[in-house]
Amino acid sequence: SLGEYLHVPQMTLITTSLSAPPVEHQTLPSLWQYQAHADLKWILDSAPLFEGPDGLGELASIHGKVKGVPITSLTSHFKTPPSRRVGLYFESLLSPWLIQGLHLELEAHHLQVFENGRTVGEIDFSVRDPQGIRWRLESTIKFYLHYPNSNSADGSSFIGPDPRDSFERKYAHLTERQLRLRVPELGHPDHALPIARGILFYHLADLHNSQRPAKANPKHVRGLWMKASEWADFCGLSSGVERVINLPKPFWISGISNPGLTSRELTLTEATNALKAHFSCSRTALMLSLHQSTDKGYCEKWRCIIVADTWPNCDLQS
Repeated sequence: SLGEYLHVPQMTLITTSLSAPPVEHQTLPSLWQYQAHADLKWILDSAPLFEGPDGLGELASIHGKVKGVPITSLTSHFKTPPSRRVGLYFESLLSPWLIQGLHLELEAHHLQVFENGRTVGEIDFSVRDPQGIRWRLESTIKFYLHYPNSNSADGSSFIGPDPRDSFERKYAHLTERQLRLRVPELGHPDHALPIARGILFYHLADLHNSQRPAKANPKHVRGLWMKASEWADFCGLSSGVERVINLPKPFWISGISNPGLTSRELTLTEATNALKAHFSCSRTALMLSLHQSTDKGYCEKWRCIIVADTWPNCDLQS
């Protein structure tokens, strides 16, 4: 895999709160680098969300496997907390990988595109490889829940924690609009491709459902979702889950426990109490990493989204 040379050591902590404790400022750089290291590895190892050519995969097939890049050179810019927006964090991890890992020349990044004086879109990355080939790359990371009863405007059965978002809507916007944006001064790209990662979540009662959107990668990463009131039923099953890690935004990517910065490990009982407290005063969806014990320690068995009982018929916080 693209990221197999990156090694992330195990870290564990057992406490009773969903929130991460405050940390001393001088410890932030190494903690951010550790987190960014794990998140980048997940991006490189994960299957693309959409079917068809993927930017990272195509670059690797043309230029060969990256032999290794010191992780500090890729993540040294993480000195302060990034944006809470998962998409911006995802993009900030790709940027040093494209430039320092793949040795691409950055021609444009976050370039706004105008038409008749108004903004019509933005180009994520325009890069040129050592052979002079120009690549347009649009990055996106998305999480969709399989919900057959959805009444979304486009009839989608895969909608986001924010139900206004759907798989089909994002795919259409990416392929029919974002990847077709042109800027005269950049010339015509030789390749215009997405770098799309994410997870499709299936309901607790329908885990083995094989349905997927028409344009989803058959090898997409799968996850589990449930409503808050269904958590107790899940805990009663012989699921093998022994530890729960809450993943606050923007750290919805790798599912690691990084004590002192982003996450805590909870027992099922501790998680039950914490979830009850959270949903008693909030309708914000939570991303959890559910771990089981192995010979090598705890590892992720399921990635899980917990939504409020009123979802998707409610206004959700970001």
